[in-house]
Amino acid sequence: MPSSRSVVTDLTPASWALSDDQQGLRATARQFARERLEPLLVHQPDAALWSETVRLAATLDLAAMILPEQKGGMGINRHDLALVVEQFAAGPLERAAELTLSSPALMTLREYDALDRLSDRDTRHYFDGSTSIAPGIPDIDASGLWILRRHPASPVMMVRMDDKRPQLVLATLPAGQEIRGAAPVAVLGALSIERYTAVPADDAPIPVATRDEDNFGPDPVRQSLVDTAIYFATLLSGAVQQCVDFALAYSVTRQTFRKPIVAHQLVAARLADMLVSAHTIHLVLRSVAAQDTQAQIAPVSQMARHVATEAMDVARELVQLCGGHGYVEGPPPAARFQTVHWFAMLLMKVEAALRTFIASA
Repeated sequence: MPSSRSVVTDLTPASWALSDDQQGLRATARQFARERLEPLLVHQPDAALWSETVRLAATLDLAAMILPEQKGGMGINRHDLALVVEQFAAGPLERAAELTLSSPALMTLREYDALDRLSDRDTRHYFDGSTSIAPGIPDIDASGLWILRRHPASPVMMVRMDDKRPQLVLATLPAGQEIRGAAPVAVLGALSIERYTAVPADDAPIPVATRDEDNFGPDPVRQSLVDTAIYFATLLSGAVQQCVDFALAYSVTRQTFRKPIVAHQLVAARLADMLVSAHTIHLVLRSVAAQDTQAQIAPVSQMARHVATEAMDVARELVQLCGGHGYVEGPPPAARFQTVHWFAMLLMKVEAALRTFIASA
């Protein structure tokens, strides 16, 4: 039902026009998402079909995009990576996250020339289903931890207190059900959200980087949280765009009183509000992602709050537009309504952690 081109694209100011290379990257990812991921909003794939989808996703070469140029990659910047990952959210958010979960951690590791600290140094394996890097979101005092993970034995990028100073490390943590003080919060397809009330010890955590004594350069902990915030905001931005595309197509084909519902003033006003939200989220995300690596915490924090709130509102509006609560069984609005809040929650956890570092921004 939705068109092959997002309505949000047409509203981007001329001064923000994308280059041919940027348009090419995004178009390739969009075509893949429309063909392989968007149908999953209605029909869940069998194991063989999903394995094929993972294989095809790996051919998009996110690994090569992230690798620095000196290692044979593209060295893509955060802005352009966000444009690509945003397209994956045309399908279920948990599927999009499964295919791209390692990207924020790899961007942080690249920033500190620390990709060689991974146990598996072949970055292609982080996008072909072999393994992944789970984002670990610390509580504001770093005493607890939220994890979104795909593989139980995968490394977790997390904050660990070292002499009362936060340190960014790669650690291998047992699954939530295997230790005390931890519990699975939600299962989203192959992903699980886990909550640790205390950060479990790892005998051999691997420091990602340490801030030099003169405080030059971005703090690794802050940089990781910024990359994670941009990642979750990117997924939510893509989901909101898909919501608006579906709402516009639905309102044209759905009729009441012998005319499309889009012709009713109240419906048109709702659609306009949803379109404004999608457009604003997209531009705010691009603005923050385009900043250099020493991005200030305040705009990132503001972006996180705005995106999380607006994404929840748009998902609710879509369900109401399509017939209220009774429509939340099966069609795309159901998939959005049932998953957006989890990713919005994780984004707000990142925002809360960011606020603890705002004094040093």
